Amino acid sequence: MAKKKEDVPEETGPETRVEGRGYLAETRRLGVSVLAMLPLVVIYQMGIVRSRAGVRNIAEVWLTGPFSLLGVHATTAVNIIVMVGLLVALWRLERTGAVCFSFLFIMVLEAVIYATVMFLTADAAARLVQRHAMDMLSAGNASLGPKLWLSVGAGVYEELLFRLILLAGGVFVLHRVFQFRKMPSMALMLVISSLAFSAAHHAGPIGETFDRFVFIFRTVCGLMLGIVFLTRGLGVAAWMHALYNVLVLSKGWGA
Repeated sequence: MAKKKEDVPEETGPETRVEGRGYLAETRRLGVSVLAMLPLVVIYQMGIVRSRAGVRNIAEVWLTGPFSLLGVHATTAVNIIVMVGLLVALWRLERTGAVCFSFLFIMVLEAVIYATVMFLTADAAARLVQRHAMDMLSAGNASLGPKLWLSVGAGVYEELLFRLILLAGGVFVLHRVFQFRKMPSMALMLVISSLAFSAAHHAGPIGETFDRFVFIFRTVCGLMLGIVFLTRGLGVAAWMHALYNVLVLSKGWGA
């Protein structure tokens, strides 16, 4: 007996699948997030090539490992690898129709809102402790140009290290391997990753002199970035971080 027309499932093309997931669900996917980060990596690489900046991001140094001995060349090599990986992700997403480019634009606008909120919070905190206002988020004696590229790079590398690898990776290990409940695992790793994020700015020869106020301040920033990462994904968190740093530079605090 022939099937009734209403019993035959309709074909769903790639566009239908994207629209069916919606903006909030689609933009939390890792593939879309890394694609959204591509412009940040390109801007960072252009800045590195142009300025030959000697100032490095500590997360970048750790992620490049032994290659960091090559200095700027290591940054270029890693950035090229990252860009190739992101382009491959773009190609695969485009083939499956699993990307909506208008979403990427909206993600940046969303990140602008979050970055502005965090910046206004930081500004209020700096006013409460005025003597520290010019010390927060400093990048040594570097000029404005290198600080700008460093700020954009931090949005990529610090989010990859502290949010994707440490926060998400830690939650995966606690929840999947040790069978801890997911919410407590997320809360614990959110605190740990935020403390590590703050402490990293004081580590090594390029680290800053430890200051209690700055440490607490950055920990709070890490918590805010971590919450955005958990709820909105890596791409929004990376753009939020980069845009926040640019706002900080406009205030004259450093990078």
